[in-house]
Amino acid sequence: MSGTVLVTVPLLNETLEPPPRGRVRALKRHLIQSLRDLRAAKRPDRLIQKAAPEPVGFTAAVLGAGCATCQGHCCKGGGDHAFIDERTMARTRRDNPDLDARAVIGLYLARLAPRSYKSSCLFHGSDGCTLGRALRAELCNAYYCNGLQDFLKLSEMPERVQIIATRKGIERRSTVMSRPDAHQ
Repeated sequence: MSGTVLVTVPLLNETLEPPPRGRVRALKRHLIQSLRDLRAAKRPDRLIQKAAPEPVGFTAAVLGAGCATCQGHCCKGGGDHAFIDERTMARTRRDNPDLDARAVIGLYLARLAPRSYKSSCLFHGSDGCTLGRALRAELCNAYYCNGLQDFLKLSEMPERVQIIATRKGIERRSTVMSRPDAHQ
């Protein structure tokens, strides 16, 4: 596919702030409840969701640029819970068998963004998510907005892509990305 494909994504236009104490307390309560829900599960191993494959190559570059240009509009839904639930905790406990419940909570709290976007997920910092993929809710690893989903559905990989993030008359554009094997 020749020419430049434009991929439109939403735009987050919020300010960064230190995480408010009340929101951090709410997150801690949520993590405790998620661990309790995990402990109450009859078959906690069955709660672990299959991991979404991590994108690679040019696709990964475009998806990363899409999220970076948007600056995480979808992360607003993470609020004080980051979509973490007993399924996320089941995976975290499996991957960190030496950690007790208190240490698991500490693992998450230590990764809070020092400055997060106002009214967004507490792990949503200036450089994106402060949680590694292994600690994120699977929803966060697998989710792509409509514009990025449309890109993923293209039958042929375009030679060049530019991301356009827009909201309420404000627009931000990525640089034009060229597929490494595309003829210039």
